[in-house]
Amino acid sequence: MRKQWAWSSMMMLLLMFFLVSEIATTRSSDYACKLPHHSYPFCDASHPTLTRARSLVSLLTLPEKIQLLSDNASSIPRLGIPAYEWWSESLHGIAPNGPGVSFNGTIPSATGFPQVILSAASFNRSLWFRTAAAIAREARAMFNLGQAGLTFWAPNINLFRDPRWGRGQETPGEDPMLSSGYSVEYVRSLQGFNGIQDAVGVDEEEALMVAACCKHSMAYDWKMEQFPRYNHAVVPQRNLENIH
Repeated sequence: MRKQWAWSSMMMLLLMFFLVSEIATTRSSDYACKLPHHSYPFCDASHPTLTRARSLVSLLTLPEKIQLLSDNASSIPRLGIPAYEWWSESLHGIAPNGPGVSFNGTIPSATGFPQVILSAASFNRSLWFRTAAAIAREARAMFNLGQAGLTFWAPNINLFRDPRWGRGQETPGEDPMLSSGYSVEYVRSLQGFNGIQDAVGVDEEEALMVAACCKHSMAYDWKMEQFPRYNHAVVPQRNLENIH
């Protein structure tokens, strides 16, 4: 199980590098597959994405793989892979609290939408979808100008079961059905499954506008005073079942 998780994590990381190298129309020159590194097999866009990802993984040394397992992934100069900051935030609009976002540039600000728990209370799936679509357009524009990444840590899908938890407003609430419905609409729209061709000029089913990274899947709010969030929390089986 651990090997499967590690493989999946690495695959997602490498897929994002492909996005940076292929479908970005950015002023920054800091993306993969440029000369003289363009001849590597993983740079060949005629191959399936999975084939290219496997090719890249096979070329990485163990120390290089370890360097990629953080939010600020290190560059791999010998393969022409630039450094990448994974941490950009967009729970209800592009936010500056992640190191991957900067408003010190051409774009000085972004649209702020209502807190997630308020939008979720509308029970309006179309509203959720359209909100995420607007966020995605702004996120892609900021990436194109070098002010944000392509990966956004949203939505927060942790259920809000205890009002004493201070981050409940960024979740859809306590109900699993409502939270799952909100998350599906947000992820589908943020990633641009509708309209990506028009937005970035790519005629490819696998292309993304930006990538959604669901966070705090469960129990992030569990016993905050006893188990600080960066430690291991012991969650009773009953609570896990209630969350599921």
